[in-house]
Amino acid sequence: MTVRDILLQANSHPQATPDWALEQVAGLAARLGATASLGVCQVTIPQVSSWLANKMLKADSIIADENSRSAANGEALAARFRSSVAADRRGDVFVVDCPGMVTHWQLAIHARSYDLTIVPIYGHSEAISVAEGLVFESGRPVIVLPEPAAGADLALDRITVAWDGSSVAARALADAMPLLRQAKSVAIVQITGEKDLSKAAPAADVLRNLARHGIEAQAVEVELEDRDAAATLQSWCLREGVDLLVMGAFGHSRAREFVLGGVTRSILHGPQLPILLAH
Repeated sequence: MTVRDILLQANSHPQATPDWALEQVAGLAARLGATASLGVCQVTIPQVSSWLANKMLKADSIIADENSRSAANGEALAARFRSSVAADRRGDVFVVDCPGMVTHWQLAIHARSYDLTIVPIYGHSEAISVAEGLVFESGRPVIVLPEPAAGADLALDRITVAWDGSSVAARALADAMPLLRQAKSVAIVQITGEKDLSKAAPAADVLRNLARHGIEAQAVEVELEDRDAAATLQSWCLREGVDLLVMGAFGHSRAREFVLGGVTRSILHGPQLPILLAH
């Protein structure tokens, strides 16, 4: 299997998705020989039902202005996407109505029929919750993408897989296989000193499995730093010049809210490099 169908999640309000995200996805689609599509969460703020609030604050007028701005941002995003992505790599552009705020629910339905979804992290207040929802509800891998350094591309030449022998780590490994095949360097990293790994599937078995797919990888043990596995992982990746960290996402849904594992939560709330999450 190869990655041929990429979805970029974008927002129209209050901060529109920045151009660097469109450019990064356009470059990735070109390098992978994939098609890139754009899904815009267009926020529509409902009118207030309070006559007094409308009379005193002119709430309906303010809301109408914000909705007009949201719609204009959505149209501008679509236009910039079409100009950023080469015609032979451009897929669909669609709008998902998000009443009141950006949410993942409708977009997750679309994401289920794409190979990979990319969620830019750029300061939008709902970006993290959207990424969480897509990871757990789409059934497909999600890359959370922080803003790159100036001039940097989403190259994916050096990939690290966080391995603890769990089922979600195995799922992430399988979902990342198309990207691992194209990488120049693959590392299977285990954090030692955090939990007992003696009964977990060993990294040596992962190396054997990857070798049978024609992927040469190395196993690396990294000692836990300051009792923080998420920080240890990301610090090691940054020191080693890793382009993408692959990891399983721990958590479950309760009453339409997501209860995340500690490492997953820390990674999502402070990604320092592109991270592929799968569940």
